[in-house]
Amino acid sequence: MHEYSLAMDLMENVLFVAQENDAAIVNKISIKVGKLAHINPIQLEFCLQSIAEDTIAKDAVYVFEAVPPEIKCVCGFFGKAEESERISKSDVDILEYLISLKCPVCGKDAEAVGGRDLMIESIDID
Repeated sequence: MHEYSLAMDLMENVLFVAQENDAAIVNKISIKVGKLAHINPIQLEFCLQSIAEDTIAKDAVYVFEAVPPEIKCVCGFFGKAEESERISKSDVDILEYLISLKCPVCGKDAEAVGGRDLMIESIDID
């Protein structure tokens, strides 16, 4: 499970920021997860909670935002992907998701660009 090593890195950064800002507690951590990052937010949250057990982030709330990739098309379009109506917007199979990416200009299949990121969006501390 690669989520554990990712969680270790994330928590290290959270605690570093908290320490640099003389925080007594970490209330909330908002994390952006690219839809193509092959990261399960439920597993990542479990790992984060386990790692944070004896830290000032032990009671933190985790908020995850799924970030779709941008797409590029042979017609020249480059921008946000429009997701197919037939695809559920949460926990979809990655291949099914990629197949569903269509160009909003010409309607052809489009190539995914990006969407593999994992980053801390914000940390709420006291």
